[in-house]
Amino acid sequence: MKALTLKVKKPMSYDKQKMLFGILFLAPWLIGFAGIFLYSMIDSVIYSLSNVYFLGPASADQVAAYIADQGLVGQTFFKMGILFEFVGLDNFVYAWNVHSEYRRVLISSMVESLINLPVILIFSLLIATMLNTKFKGNVFARAIFFLPVILASEAVTIALSQAVDLQALMQGDSLGIFGNFQLNTLLIESGFPESVVEFLVSIVNTIFVIISLAGVQILIFLAGLQSIPTHLYEAAKVEGATPYESFWKITIPMVSPHVITVGVFTIVDSFLKSPVTSLIIQTKDNQQYGVSSAMAWIYFVAVMLLLGIFVYLANKGAFYYDDER
Repeated sequence: MKALTLKVKKPMSYDKQKMLFGILFLAPWLIGFAGIFLYSMIDSVIYSLSNVYFLGPASADQVAAYIADQGLVGQTFFKMGILFEFVGLDNFVYAWNVHSEYRRVLISSMVESLINLPVILIFSLLIATMLNTKFKGNVFARAIFFLPVILASEAVTIALSQAVDLQALMQGDSLGIFGNFQLNTLLIESGFPESVVEFLVSIVNTIFVIISLAGVQILIFLAGLQSIPTHLYEAAKVEGATPYESFWKITIPMVSPHVITVGVFTIVDSFLKSPVTSLIIQTKDNQQYGVSSAMAWIYFVAVMLLLGIFVYLANKGAFYYDDER
């Protein structure tokens, strides 16, 4: 008789499990991207390479008459009431070289994001480290630092802006101007160079902005800090390590993977609130659909380039504890 052999199914490896769970978590986004955004992105590419004319329902003779009347010389095609005249990269050249504001606003937004990024990362990590310690009122303190995220929502922003406008109308806005002028005068009379004074005043003026932008980042770092195994700190304490040494030798390496997440979120969030988006919408409202699409694609490439550089540099210095065990 032949011996019976039982086939034992080999368990899935840890790496495959992580990949499977990653795909499952990404599935809603992938479905939404393929079903909604991909079609719009393709249309946006077509718009950016064309001059766009909205004709509505029209016959072939009417379209031909319109092309002749407008003197369109490029290759054209008509789709769902929209006439496209292929112009190649002319819209991109116009947006970058001819438009009076786009290049300046884009460059200033990128510079501002590069300046705010390390400030927000350092500030968020320090506040998260402080909130991770045990003290009375810990939960209340966490709520205080997350409050600006709630206040930054659209509905609350509109309500607060109306209240602030009313208060400014009643009291005048000379106090803020006078305060900045007084600080400038004090620093200049103290012997500081004007360039240094302008830099310091700009930092003071952006303190609230940094705090309002750091709420989610603080929560991400806080979650990362709470996931650090406590036995690492206990072993370091037994070895005689000071809290300062534990912070640099344990805390910083263990939260380094979260720096990538926080940095990507910060860059994307800053560009979503950038004046470039308002400029693109304004150009679209002026019926320059091809130029606005070209602006959007230049903006997208700039953001992706900045994200790629940041992720590459941050990933080189990241320490993954699970991979080292």
